[in-house]
Amino acid sequence: MKNVIYSLATLCSVAAPHAVKADAPVQKPNILVFIADDLGWEEIGAYGHPTIHTPNIDWLARNGMRFNNFYLTASSSSPSRCSILTGMYPSATGAPNLHENMPEHINLFPDRLHDKGYYTMLVGKTHGTNNPKVKARFDYGKFIDWSKPWTMVDLWKEALHQRPKDKPFFMFAASIDPHRPYKQGHFEHPFDPKDVIVPPYLQDSPEMREELADYYDEIERFDNHIGQVLDVLREEGILENTVIIVMTDNGRPFPQCKTRVNVQGLKSPFIVYYPVLIKKGTVTNSLASAVDIGPTLLELAGVKRSPGLQGVSMLPIMKNPQDEIRNYAFAEHNWHVFKAYERSVITRKYVYIKNWLPHLPNPSVGETMRMPAYKKMLDSYLKGQLPLVQQDCFTAPRRAEELYEIPDDIHCTKNLAGKKQKKRAVEELRMALDIWQQSVGDHFPGETNLKKDISDRLTGEKIKEEM
Repeated sequence: MKNVIYSLATLCSVAAPHAVKADAPVQKPNILVFIADDLGWEEIGAYGHPTIHTPNIDWLARNGMRFNNFYLTASSSSPSRCSILTGMYPSATGAPNLHENMPEHINLFPDRLHDKGYYTMLVGKTHGTNNPKVKARFDYGKFIDWSKPWTMVDLWKEALHQRPKDKPFFMFAASIDPHRPYKQGHFEHPFDPKDVIVPPYLQDSPEMREELADYYDEIERFDNHIGQVLDVLREEGILENTVIIVMTDNGRPFPQCKTRVNVQGLKSPFIVYYPVLIKKGTVTNSLASAVDIGPTLLELAGVKRSPGLQGVSMLPIMKNPQDEIRNYAFAEHNWHVFKAYERSVITRKYVYIKNWLPHLPNPSVGETMRMPAYKKMLDSYLKGQLPLVQQDCFTAPRRAEELYEIPDDIHCTKNLAGKKQKKRAVEELRMALDIWQQSVGDHFPGETNLKKDISDRLTGEKIKEEM
């Protein structure tokens, strides 16, 4: 257990404010973060998907760095995005639950870029930053019409064209693809449901295949939009001095993914392109977290760390893919339609999950419960025809602790927490979680103080408020 305490103490000391390294790039780079909405890490060509075509993201990976062990701090949209922009864990941002907006006093790392001459832009989805005083701290903001997701790229290109050309820029390019509802816009070559890959924890039904095909269509649109922006950067001759990140805010919007603090809920594709520093086609297995993005980009820009940052810079990894900056990544599951309080610790070998509400089922994400595929799963479950591996979103009571060994069980289907041979691993990760919670001021407030369910946990139907 001394190793756990030492690792966390080391992480805290590394995360303390420090001077920018003397060998940081002299010319300030432009910074462009492409963030998808509900994209699973597996659904990218660069990560091995055999049927989804993502040529532009794949090009960035071939000419940059692919992270194989990058994890988000939440598997819900707004808490995850708030965490990225602040470099703080959701419970520290003032907006740990879905649809909550950060308070006006919150510190965003783009503020520090702005202070040092950057022109800052927030373009697309604004989940978590809808407090007018927080939005106003960006130099430019343009926000998507949810009924026209295909116009996303027009907003991104418009933002780039209107910016002052004598300043470096930061743009948070926040797509709403591949978020539901699907079948919006025209797809020249829509996916055939027979060509999708159904994970083992999802029911292989015609309804599920159709939803996955629609989801694939929107992933390809996200990639196409990225490609159009890359063309703008090439035309302006600034591509090679632009740090480009491609990532997601949480896992795919299907049962046992989005809102879960497991691999499929938290793992993000994470690709960084910056030829000034990063060698072509590099791959790293080093562990990294969403709270590390802010410290990294500030250091690349030669800007002092923001107050309150809870992550560490990934610059050592970008220089040497074998370098390690952390032994543990941490994540939260708070209210997202349903009352929740789960925390997880991730290492390169394990995902450990602690659930403070094991008496309650951990349902599918709300919007999926209104769709035909989920209704088919529920019908099969009620008839006793659903395989055990697909029943997780219906199960109650649940285990208070879960342990999954990765990459052997990348879909987190075999809970090893009760196995005698895993006792030491559980104890280590349980201690790591406890120390982390104390260090960031996170504590369980009691079930009665948590935000209540607004939908039924089995059917997804809205709960009528008492008069």
